[in-house]
Amino acid sequence: MELGDLSNRRTDGQKRIKIAILGIGNRGRRYAYQIKRHGGAEITALCDKKTALLRGACQTYGVGEDMAFDSDEKFFAAGKLADALIIATQDRDHYGHAVKALNLGYNLLLEKPVSPVPKECEEIASLAREKNLSVIVCHVLRYSPFYHAIKETVDSGMIGDIVSVNDTENIGYWHFSHSYVRGNWRNEAETGPSILAKCCHDLDIIHYFTEQKCKEVYSSGSRKLFVKEKAPENAADYCLAPCPHRKTCAYDVEKIYYGITRYTVPKMSVHIKLITGLPNPKLKDLKESLKTSPYGRCVYKCDNDVVENQNVAMLLNNGINANLTMTAFSKGCFRRLYISGTKGEIIGVDAQNKFRINVFGGPSKTVKVSGSGIFGHLGGDKMLIHDFLEYLNTGKTSKRISFIDVTLESHRIAFAAEESRKTGMTIKL
Repeated sequence: MELGDLSNRRTDGQKRIKIAILGIGNRGRRYAYQIKRHGGAEITALCDKKTALLRGACQTYGVGEDMAFDSDEKFFAAGKLADALIIATQDRDHYGHAVKALNLGYNLLLEKPVSPVPKECEEIASLAREKNLSVIVCHVLRYSPFYHAIKETVDSGMIGDIVSVNDTENIGYWHFSHSYVRGNWRNEAETGPSILAKCCHDLDIIHYFTEQKCKEVYSSGSRKLFVKEKAPENAADYCLAPCPHRKTCAYDVEKIYYGITRYTVPKMSVHIKLITGLPNPKLKDLKESLKTSPYGRCVYKCDNDVVENQNVAMLLNNGINANLTMTAFSKGCFRRLYISGTKGEIIGVDAQNKFRINVFGGPSKTVKVSGSGIFGHLGGDKMLIHDFLEYLNTGKTSKRISFIDVTLESHRIAFAAEESRKTGMTIKL
């Protein structure tokens, strides 16, 4: 469903769309960077409670002090400051922020998940319809050239009607430890379940490919490693305490955040601003922060409780079977996809930026996808902002644009999966 009062959109080629951003952590900064690269809009207001990061972002994007806010209360009290608002705050803040923004008349780009509370998701969608405003959800996978190319292949009829979809999300041991053991999404009561926080992307992409709603869900999951009972003897509470197991522990903060070893590179070094809270941190700032930061804790001694490994089995309309496996225990961070159709199959790994099409009794070919890259969700961040600004400027939509009424299907499945995991029952939707 296409919503939104776009009366202010650019029609004469002169006026630029004005964008405000609420929350300039990792996601907010990446969207700001893509807006600046795109050039079809200007960032006119920023809000974040971390004042050092706020000042740095204002300097980077040319936002004046009078349009910089260090609290959401001050931001919303200032009234409507732009044509659209990007909400990139913590999961449980989305509902309050979205409701206030819609009541002020903002069109929204809302970071996923919409909310960890089912009722709040539906209320945001309902309020958007009532106000005739747009809420686009940041389901970035569908914007990635890799997944978009697969969608084009499916829609072409080359593999016939979809029979089944199997998606495995390998989160990467270093990524899971950062985000779901030490980090912001470690605790269900504070944020939400990992199958929602991490895998609503995957559930959405299954819906995107099949265009069918889910009828039944069965799910199981477990926590196997990141528990206090698995801590090595004499393990310190913080890695830099020091801990006697640092050399042999794969989750040592030096390996994860700043040091190179024979077998590892610090893949989470990109989060140095998040960990230090500084706009231009140095290595010494990172090391000092990790002595006391939640990100410096022993992975076996955190307050995490989200599931590390989970399987979701779905029965969709038209008899399509879909299966999603989420695992924390992989060396790399990638998704493996297998789509079975009545005339052929698609097999691919997104991190390789290519997939194989096998037509039964016919030709096979490998499709190499350009424009994806390694970072920014394989090009999804860039194309999400492109489609968002194109919509605001012209009112034109693409098939991949993720309006809330469509993409809430992923959330409904995630909520059902958690109910199934906890009760052991098959949940009918």
